[in-house]
Amino acid sequence: MPISFNNNLMALGVSNNLESHYARLSVSVQRLSSGLRINSAADDAAGLAIRELMRADVAALNQGIRNANDAISMIQVADGALGVIDEKLIRMKELAEQAATGTYNSTQRLMIDSEFQAMASEIERIARATDFNGIKLLDGSLQGEHDGSGLNATGRLKVHFGSANDSTEDYYYVEIGDCTLAGLGLREPVAGSNNNGTGNTNNPGNNTTITNTIQMPPLNDGNGGPGISRPDNYIDTMQNTIPAQGTWYRTTSNYINPTSDVFQNFMFIIPKGTKNIVINMLGGDGINTGADNDIQLFTKTGIHLAGTPLNDMVFGNILGFDNSINGQSHLLGFTQDDYDGSNLNTGPSNYDPTGTNLNFSQFNGMTIGYTGDADRHDTNPNDGILDTWEDYETLTITEATEDLIVWFPGIAACYFKVYWDLPDAPPGPGPDPGPNPPQPEPPAPSSQDDIISIKTQEKAKQALERIDDAIVAKDKVRANFGATQNRLENTVTNLTIMAENMLSAESRISDADIGAEMMVFVKNQILTQSSVAMLSQANTWPHMMMSLIGG
Repeated sequence: MPISFNNNLMALGVSNNLESHYARLSVSVQRLSSGLRINSAADDAAGLAIRELMRADVAALNQGIRNANDAISMIQVADGALGVIDEKLIRMKELAEQAATGTYNSTQRLMIDSEFQAMASEIERIARATDFNGIKLLDGSLQGEHDGSGLNATGRLKVHFGSANDSTEDYYYVEIGDCTLAGLGLREPVAGSNNNGTGNTNNPGNNTTITNTIQMPPLNDGNGGPGISRPDNYIDTMQNTIPAQGTWYRTTSNYINPTSDVFQNFMFIIPKGTKNIVINMLGGDGINTGADNDIQLFTKTGIHLAGTPLNDMVFGNILGFDNSINGQSHLLGFTQDDYDGSNLNTGPSNYDPTGTNLNFSQFNGMTIGYTGDADRHDTNPNDGILDTWEDYETLTITEATEDLIVWFPGIAACYFKVYWDLPDAPPGPGPDPGPNPPQPEPPAPSSQDDIISIKTQEKAKQALERIDDAIVAKDKVRANFGATQNRLENTVTNLTIMAENMLSAESRISDADIGAEMMVFVKNQILTQSSVAMLSQANTWPHMMMSLIGG
């Protein structure tokens, strides 16, 4: 090696070593101060990616534990409310047993019934008032298929506790039955009611709107003159109207001349995709003596699916298929030649006085239930009195697989109410259909929604059986609560173990080994100090060469 001072190669080599030792010393200091082996992607790119995924999963699992604990708290609230309902049911059975004996007169039995009714009303209040974080627990809202597509989820409650969306690992459903009086079988049913929150007049659920309602124009103005004509297929472009579901609505007999006795027509479209449809109609004497009103269900191609058979009088006088200015056939979108009654469901041959017997038919993937024409079974159709059940008709449809037309023909006013779950995108508004639909009036006899009573010995005997059934139904709900709570507690235990083990795995990847890192730190510290000392010595070499020149 030549002796020169233009390039101090010894100092340059020592400087490179010092830089390397100092860089490793900096890494050791960072790891020791942070406690992490990986402080940036440069430390371990693959390890960093794995660590961040694990950290995200651990955070989600910890929130899942809180979710499951919240569900446990919710179940405890509901179970506590059912405990109170349990006490009321036991007292109601005691009162029914008391009223069933013959040693009480009618006045005393009415006194007993007043407490019975108070207990029942309290059960209804508790079932409808019990909520957790604004979620109703016992009114039947938390049953049926879950739908979380809206701002407020409907159906059974989804408890999500995992870090993904696997139905076998990350969530399950909590379903709570209807514990109102209707759900427990302690309220007289309405025709077509199924006591499960779908179509039940006491529990319309989350259904809120009806779409596409039209009052069809009369055939004449009541004075022999022509009625109002509409363009062809006017029903396709009807403007939306939004009456409330579960509310009785009254059709009018003639909105041009209400005093004339002419046929009236009222119809609306059920859009494709609508589910859980229940239509109740009240139309017979008591509303207008001698009235005859029906529910009729059609496809838009003219297939008659439910109702009473259409005869020539209906086609000619009511629908006016002569296509004259008085004719209204174009409102339906099909003519008499298109009419097809081969799939018609006319209801049971023998009318069920409880109003719960329906005939079921199938068409294009739809299950259609119909009670039949109530007017044919009225014991005295001209007495002006609503005979129990006999003036009611009910129509049910599982899901509309195509657009359907519901039509209420008759010679006087009728009342109807509707429950359904609308599809996501109901048809938009169209042109003005003319006069507004009728305003709601409350016609339903209160006897149809009465709580069971113990005013007579016979009713008290029947109440004993109904209360037993209610207690069993309530106990099934409470048993489900217990099983679900135990499952949730096991879920919390499992999630806690998973979070702990995943945190341990993340620690092994990410955390620094302080003992080993301290050894590396000391080594790099010594090497750095040594390099600094040697650099100082190397820098003296040019001075040594000066002594040679001076010599």
